[in-house]
Amino acid sequence: MTASMGFSQSETDALRYSQLMYGGTARFAAMGGSFGALGGDFSSLNINPAGIAVYRGSEVTITPALNFSRIETAYFNTPDEDTKYNFNLGNFGAVITFPTNNAEEKSGWQFVNIGFGINRHNNFNDRWIARGFNPDNSLMTSFLEQAIREGSLSNLDEFSTGLAWDTWLLGKDEDTGFFVDMPGGMVEQHRETNASGSINEFLLSLGANYGDRLYLGATFGFPTVSYKEENIFREDDIGGLSEDFNQLTYNNSFETSGTGFNFKLGAIFRATDVVRLGAAFHTPTFYELRDKYRASLRSDMNFDDYNDFARSPEGRFDYEVETPMKAIGSLGLVFGGIGMVNIDYEYIDYSTARLRSSEYLFTEENSIIRNTLTQQHNIRVGGEVRLDPVIFRAGYAYHSSPYVSEVNDGQRNLVSAGFGIREGNYFIDFAYTYMFYSEDYILYTVDGGGPIVSRDFSNSMFRATLGWRF
Repeated sequence: MTASMGFSQSETDALRYSQLMYGGTARFAAMGGSFGALGGDFSSLNINPAGIAVYRGSEVTITPALNFSRIETAYFNTPDEDTKYNFNLGNFGAVITFPTNNAEEKSGWQFVNIGFGINRHNNFNDRWIARGFNPDNSLMTSFLEQAIREGSLSNLDEFSTGLAWDTWLLGKDEDTGFFVDMPGGMVEQHRETNASGSINEFLLSLGANYGDRLYLGATFGFPTVSYKEENIFREDDIGGLSEDFNQLTYNNSFETSGTGFNFKLGAIFRATDVVRLGAAFHTPTFYELRDKYRASLRSDMNFDDYNDFARSPEGRFDYEVETPMKAIGSLGLVFGGIGMVNIDYEYIDYSTARLRSSEYLFTEENSIIRNTLTQQHNIRVGGEVRLDPVIFRAGYAYHSSPYVSEVNDGQRNLVSAGFGIREGNYFIDFAYTYMFYSEDYILYTVDGGGPIVSRDFSNSMFRATLGWRF
């Protein structure tokens, strides 16, 4: 559980860019993203690069997608909810096959294939609202504790405590030090957050088929990050308990952009005509990111001739994120022209993620990552049944919680279904995926804790893939 009222990088950032929800084609999505031992689909290049070696003909695909997110919240027993729609491009890619001289003899190296394109992974587009009566503390309680740690007026943070000082929400007495109104709470609070962005991965893959028995592949990935978040936090003395304070509105926004690179290596072995075994290894992704952020604070006080609004300058910070390595094992069963089933197991240790910068020591933040994040075990199961020319598909994925604490659940479940139609060299696939999970969120920190918002996420995505094989 983390708070985002500040702009410092934390375990939240490391997890946001490490925890991938694979996206791409409608066929891949309809089968729950389970393709590690099957291949033959462009999105499988992100799971097991050996999937490119399964192709025996060239292909071009494009996938438009519609995303619908819904977040239900509970804050001090007050429920609320909000939704957001987003239209995006889920995939665009091409695979080109080059048969070798041995292809007709069906011995030795059969094909050498290359692939390139883009798959869209994490979708950060969502919106949520939390509101309720807080009888325990105030945002100014958090600012007061921060100001005490900062020690003097010259050390106040220009994005938080400095703004509170400029708008008379934070005061200082020569004898007792810093003070605020209503530090014990008894205020109505309202928070609205609007987020957008995604991770898009450009990839270049190379694969080879040996005797239609062993398939090898490698993928160079170049992900790009785009994330933007805007927050509005309002606090009201609805009971008229303070002689000085009426209301405050704290706005902050930040956006992250950057690029990274990684390498994936994989193999698929066709043990029998039915059984296929797959294995893949992903190196860490090495991101170079830049944050831009700003804040403003408006107060409503019972004072004359006071400044009721203050705005921060625009802040910028460059840093690096190193995500964990991944290992994937897969079992596939192919039943001739009838259909197929695949099971993927993915292992990731998020406690190995790291934040780095030449301008700042992330010693404390990396220690929090080691102590609060843990190993994640992901299972994906999917299959398809062929009733030519229509193919029906379904899938399920389970992602265990990346958190050590049981308080912040974080387990993710995904169910999916779809169908496709293949006629000659052309095909069209449709998919629907539904993902749901719950997480707790701290609005701001107070003495190591803070008021918690319970959030229940649900995300629906519709995809349609148009493809041409030649």
